[in-house]
Amino acid sequence: MGPAKAEGKLSEREAKAWRRSHELEKCSPQEGTWKPKAKEYSSGPMSADVCTLQQIMKDKVSYTTGKTVSGCVSRSTVGGPQEVHVLQVKMEKEMEHFQLNVSSAGRTTPPERKVLFVIICDKSCRVTVHSADLHPTFVSNNMVDGVTHNVSSTFEHISDELLVQRVKEHYEGITSFTKLENPNHIHFRVGEDASSPEDCIVQSGFNARRYLQTEFLVQEVKGCTSPSAKKGKEAHILHVQQGPEETSSQPVEVKVNVVCPEAKLLQDLKILLILQSQPNVTWNIDTQRTVSIMASGKYWITIFPSRPLDENVLPDNEQGLISLARERGFDDIASYTDIPSATHVTLELHRCEPEVKTPPPTPTQHPETVNIVQAFFSLSRPWKCMDDSIEIVMLKTTLQGLNAHVTDITLQDPRCRAEQNKTHFVLKRYLGDCHTELERGSQAKNKLILTLASSLEKVEVPLECKLPQELHLQLYRTQDFKWPSTTVLEVNKAAYVQVSFRAGIAQTHLKVEECSLQAAGEEPQQLLIQPVAALSQAVTILKPTEATLGRELHRFSFVYSLAGGGPFPPCATLSCRVTLPFNDSTIERKLEVTLQDTRPPPSSLGIEAVVGITFAAFLIGTLLTAALWCIYSHTRPMAKMQPVSTNAPASESSSPNHSVGSTQSTPCSTSSMA
Repeated sequence: MGPAKAEGKLSEREAKAWRRSHELEKCSPQEGTWKPKAKEYSSGPMSADVCTLQQIMKDKVSYTTGKTVSGCVSRSTVGGPQEVHVLQVKMEKEMEHFQLNVSSAGRTTPPERKVLFVIICDKSCRVTVHSADLHPTFVSNNMVDGVTHNVSSTFEHISDELLVQRVKEHYEGITSFTKLENPNHIHFRVGEDASSPEDCIVQSGFNARRYLQTEFLVQEVKGCTSPSAKKGKEAHILHVQQGPEETSSQPVEVKVNVVCPEAKLLQDLKILLILQSQPNVTWNIDTQRTVSIMASGKYWITIFPSRPLDENVLPDNEQGLISLARERGFDDIASYTDIPSATHVTLELHRCEPEVKTPPPTPTQHPETVNIVQAFFSLSRPWKCMDDSIEIVMLKTTLQGLNAHVTDITLQDPRCRAEQNKTHFVLKRYLGDCHTELERGSQAKNKLILTLASSLEKVEVPLECKLPQELHLQLYRTQDFKWPSTTVLEVNKAAYVQVSFRAGIAQTHLKVEECSLQAAGEEPQQLLIQPVAALSQAVTILKPTEATLGRELHRFSFVYSLAGGGPFPPCATLSCRVTLPFNDSTIERKLEVTLQDTRPPPSSLGIEAVVGITFAAFLIGTLLTAALWCIYSHTRPMAKMQPVSTNAPASESSSPNHSVGSTQSTPCSTSSMA
């Protein structure tokens, strides 16, 4: 399972590592290419130790198949008013739940074609339906999506053949009949095939893979170990009995997941995976861990898909496969699973690092004080569970009579610490944080950790509260719906709305009838969405979201703009009306929001205004300069504007007496007549 080179070529170093990790025998090397040789193994046990398989609970094995208990298809609805699909389900226990995914992928019939499902359970069961692109109709003797759809009693407690006959007579045709036992998840592709037989003739072990794939949880995963088993070294054996029609088709997809959601994932883990089936069955293995593999047919590793690895000849019985694992040094048979037929198999192994337990500190606080503090907080219950958060408010003066000064309050996660002011401890955190656990979708559990000043001792108080089972309407600023929500609606910016409902273990499947926004002083209200579509280009229905924190969620976004750009109102009311299918009741929730204008202020100038003002200033300056020059040139001294007079003859200018009535002027002065 080492790194694969292009065209199957490995370096000498990589080839050695690859061969050693799979314990394969070396053939003659040709240009660095290695080919594993098939090995044969004995089926007898190595020792007198006999592995007695017993049920284990820590691991989960599921598989997907198209095989059914019985079934058939027919073309009798072609040309009729609707497709008619019958699902007959046998359940091991009362009130079991399964999911039904209905799609029209690859469907050749028109999308508006009506589809009817008749679902018959032999015991009380609940069905959750997911159908993104279809709106099928259901009749059933049990609850489908929280609603009971009555079915004719003539369809119950009869043979498969008679059920098919009566459905065909009642609905004037039948498209498919499928019988299943204890399904977990059904993937159903609707559609009709004109090449199907006219009559739906029930066949035992019918392969419905053309239109159906069913996921089953293995009810009894078995295993065994021995006293000599080494920790962190385990074998997992899958014995898959494929039918003749599946052995030569696509590979069986095998996925190995190692998980530890609540702590650190176990790192030092060696896994041997043994895959046994008919010799011509091939395997495609998907795993992110280092896994040693032995398979009865050729197999591929998903992360190294360039070349298949050759098969081993394996025993075809339980004890032989167990002995094989022990020969390889894997005495811990962590799981042994018989699977009748499958296209996909998933092993989910729950493996965590061992918890390092530190000894509790020696208590120095008087036991009575600890008991009093615990009792006080348990009775006063200063916490409150909201739809998506936990709130704690503790008045400090109420703690004065405890003879124990509380200096700090946290939840189980020490990072979730209460803030303090002069009068209160206050903490508000998201419900999905702080190691808070949800039970049955309606109960929150955590612990209050109190620090006492006298000894810095930690006192634990269990925190439990019931979550509100009601409709909630919340507004968010960002498309990731990041907690906390807001009550401020920004004008001309996208706002994100979430409608949520928590109903505990019951399945609700809300139907959002409409959502609207009513701004103060505006008439009429602005309708945002109706059941199937947005009512404006400014509104976007967001992709359906899986339930979080035990709630069903519906989300959309919208942009609120003011027509004509006038002044905006100070507030508005956002409201949504929904229908609860389990009792057909209608609920409306309203959220008062404050409007915040994100438009630029009116005094702000655009680039056009700036250019206009600059040009006007330039023009005014030019005109002023020209005017000043004109004034100056018309008002300067006259002598500078007139030519100097011609000098008189020398005899006259030298005479002391001037002619009577004459004048004489110079550039600096003037003389007048005496």
